Amino acid sequence: MKIEIIPALADKKNDVLTLQEVATASFTAMFGPYHDASEVKKYTDEAYQVFVLIRELQNQNSKTYFLKLDDKVIGYLKLNWKDAQTDAVFENAMQLQRIYLLPEYWNQHLGGYLMDKALDKAKKSQVKTVWLGVWEHNDRARHFYERYGFKKAGEHVLTIGKDHQKDYWYALDI
Repeated sequence: MKIEIIPALADKKNDVLTLQEVATASFTAMFGPYHDASEVKKYTDEAYQVFVLIRELQNQNSKTYFLKLDDKVIGYLKLNWKDAQTDAVFENAMQLQRIYLLPEYWNQHLGGYLMDKALDKAKKSQVKTVWLGVWEHNDRARHFYERYGFKKAGEHVLTIGKDHQKDYWYALDI
């Protein structure tokens, strides 16, 4: 079993298309069973448009990494600093905006590779806090973050179509 974590690059068309595919599939697997399918599709069609992903990958204050297992991309991680963060919640912080695996790789302890990468990047960038948003009903993810020491630090609303759901902000002091 060969595991790699590599950067996703905006100037590589295949990286952008792979990111779009993995992001759409993993988001749909997580939220699809709980929301109207057309609303989830509309959300992913907008959030993961090629030009949106290219803009995100080109942002100097954001980094995206692929998790590869035996040369196949099975997940990804998106980190944000400074003005790339979706919310100005914490000072001197890094946001772990996305950490997703394709569903066939859930519960195989592979997400830990992405989390270790995120925490390593946080330490190297000398931020005080790592934070993220997690859906209140995503018990699997919440328990994963809690194992790493993240604690609930607030909440906000994430909208998927007409559904306004509660997300918790989780934070970890570095």
